[in-house]
Amino acid sequence: MFYQRNNGPFGQRNMFSSRYQYQTLPYGYEGAQASGLIGKVMGLLAFSFLFAAIGSFVGLTTIQLTFGSYWIVAIAGLVVLIALNLLIQVSGLNLILLYLFTFLEGLALSPLLSFYTQSYPNILGEAFLMTAITAFGLAMYAWTTKRDFTRIGDYLFFGVILLLVAGIISIFFHSTFFAFLISVAGIGIFSAYVLFYVQRAKYMADTLPNAIGLTVSLFITVLNLFLYILQLLTILQGGNRRR
Repeated sequence: MFYQRNNGPFGQRNMFSSRYQYQTLPYGYEGAQASGLIGKVMGLLAFSFLFAAIGSFVGLTTIQLTFGSYWIVAIAGLVVLIALNLLIQVSGLNLILLYLFTFLEGLALSPLLSFYTQSYPNILGEAFLMTAITAFGLAMYAWTTKRDFTRIGDYLFFGVILLLVAGIISIFFHSTFFAFLISVAGIGIFSAYVLFYVQRAKYMADTLPNAIGLTVSLFITVLNLFLYILQLLTILQGGNRRR
């Protein structure tokens, strides 16, 4: 099984999605437009996962990715993500790039889904359920709590860099315990990213570029959270023989 997305250098992309400079609200107006913005984000996020599901379906039924074609799709997704950051203010094109990016992400995910549906379908279902419950619970907590998570972004970015380095090391240093530590750290970091992005919405203006920027960030965050949960469950249930 060649698929190493959750350990590879393209496994985490929050460093690219965070380059968009969000339009914030003036002091004293925090939260005034939050409900409208989060409503846009939820709608865009739903369609983003729909396009990702379509991409995965195409990969499972039509396009069988090889090692080389997987990396072509992964790099193409990265290029589209960078283009989206540069063109996020261009109405219409920003939505096309958003959904193209999520489609490519779903397509790149199809080899992993194919492997698990054939070998460990129970683990795959458990990972989906745990990711949904965890992301929803964290989002609700971030939205209602008075604790401030808006200042942890720099620490999380540093944590993602460490994950990237650890992921590259794990390609050459095969250790179940090391993979376990990476999984736990990844779950912790991307869980914290959910808190960070959801609470950040309270301080942003209700604009489409803001909504798209948040959607991309949350999509990448939830996707990585799912991959690390999947990896952890695989290790705990003894299905890590493929590493």
